[in-house]
Amino acid sequence: MFKEYFMLLLLGHVLGDFYLQTKEMAEKKEKSIKWVLVHCLCYWGIMLLIGLPIMSYKIVLVVTVASMMHLAIDVAKYFYLMNKKNKKLQIKERNVFFVDQILHVLSLAFITYWIVANDFVIRELYIIEKIFSIIGISEELTLSWILAFFVIHKPTNIVIQKLLLAYKPVGSTDDLKKDNNVGRFIGTIERVIMLIFLSIGQYSAIGLVLTAKSIARYDQISKEKDFAEYYLLGTLISTASVIIISFVL
Repeated sequence: MFKEYFMLLLLGHVLGDFYLQTKEMAEKKEKSIKWVLVHCLCYWGIMLLIGLPIMSYKIVLVVTVASMMHLAIDVAKYFYLMNKKNKKLQIKERNVFFVDQILHVLSLAFITYWIVANDFVIRELYIIEKIFSIIGISEELTLSWILAFFVIHKPTNIVIQKLLLAYKPVGSTDDLKKDNNVGRFIGTIERVIMLIFLSIGQYSAIGLVLTAKSIARYDQISKEKDFAEYYLLGTLISTASVIIISFVL
């Protein structure tokens, strides 16, 4: 039951911390504690929404504890960034992001462990269980695919962007912004296709996806060494991420 509970909480976290939180809200969180509280209230709301199929006082308690721990981590992050605001660098911002996300995931793992260790059984509504039984689809498998699709889009794009901060080639800001927007969308489609191929055991077909992507950038890759290295690093990180997601979920 650990995996099922953890995936459910992780799905709520991904939706609340990445999809519900806009770039503007993230920037406002660094300047005002009020927006940290607003974000955590939204986070709690999406957690409750995710728990609707198994809604009970137990799930309300669990997601409330998860949201309070999320608030504690975000408040600590806020005060840390406030103290370091004059020394803020992109690399430091990247490191704070990864520490922040690791702490969030570990807190969810701790809550899940506590639930399982204390035999804190949570059951979905009968109608939900009946629907999956009639259709003949595994609830765990369905949750795994939903979580995987949400993770490989915005969260993975942000992770790749943070990892590539120190390696971005020198160029026009407008061009880089345009390339990044298109690149993120291409990266998402690329990872979705690779995830499907991995799930059906067609590992060699992944090479076709990477080849098609490389052909589109061949001219730029062949002429610009810095961009070629940047492109290769981004592609390898993207590929590694979808393999890890497929293996774990």
